[in-house]
Amino acid sequence: MTTDVSLPKPEEVGTFYDATNDLMTQFLGGSTHYGYWTGPDDESTFEQAADRLTDILTDKLGAKPGQHVLDVGCGQGRPGVRLATRTGAEVTGISISARDVEVSNERAQREGVADRVRFQRADAMDLPFADNSFDHVFALESIVCMPDRVQALRQFARVVRPGGVIALTDFTDRDPEANARKKEDLAEVGESWHTAPLIKESDYPTFAAEAGLEVVEVKDITLHTRYTEERFYGPLREYAANNDVPPEITQVLEIAPSPEELRAMSEGAPSVGVALVVLRRPANG
Repeated sequence: MTTDVSLPKPEEVGTFYDATNDLMTQFLGGSTHYGYWTGPDDESTFEQAADRLTDILTDKLGAKPGQHVLDVGCGQGRPGVRLATRTGAEVTGISISARDVEVSNERAQREGVADRVRFQRADAMDLPFADNSFDHVFALESIVCMPDRVQALRQFARVVRPGGVIALTDFTDRDPEANARKKEDLAEVGESWHTAPLIKESDYPTFAAEAGLEVVEVKDITLHTRYTEERFYGPLREYAANNDVPPEITQVLEIAPSPEELRAMSEGAPSVGVALVVLRRPANG
């Protein structure tokens, strides 16, 4: 993997989300990930669309009551709590953000699932769990904030039991022929969010093989998630125009696409895509 200095650093990612997530989750449907709309006529709220994506990924796991799921990059706990409530599974969530862990544990208490849903601060690049600790791994967009996807997948493969499923979403480059200026603009947006460089959807079979995992499914869901940016940035910009916001949010908004660009993204085919990825540790692995 590249050693480019622009790669995200775990402590900086944690500091960024410590400062921003209390505000951002208000505009991301209570979660910290994209929404999934069925099409241009879908009038779902952001909250409903975000929960739908959580449910789609949860269903890919096939988690059952009594099983143990690792939620990597738990945000403020909504997806992990929802997963546990829907499936009956036990969930351990991790985040590099101390604030997210605090809020997530408060959510688990408030929703009455703290007996089987817990959150802790940890670095996904060096998971503090024994081998074969979990039945499945769940990672909604968190791998985009890790400096080495293959190393992260190796950690997931280490802690999941043979036959266990790893379901995640990742950001992809859907326009590899874009000009240099557009590439620079996309890289600048990514750096403001502390995300790693985009990869191609077709990279995942290689990533999986290097991590000792099997590919179950790699699917482009961009045409369902493409409404996210406009429905997130628009309300956040309006809020920031009338309220004090953390400097990290100010920087994100300064670099973000214009309203016109956001509208074009939601109506067309964005250059930055979202891939749904399902992997499995071999049963004899």
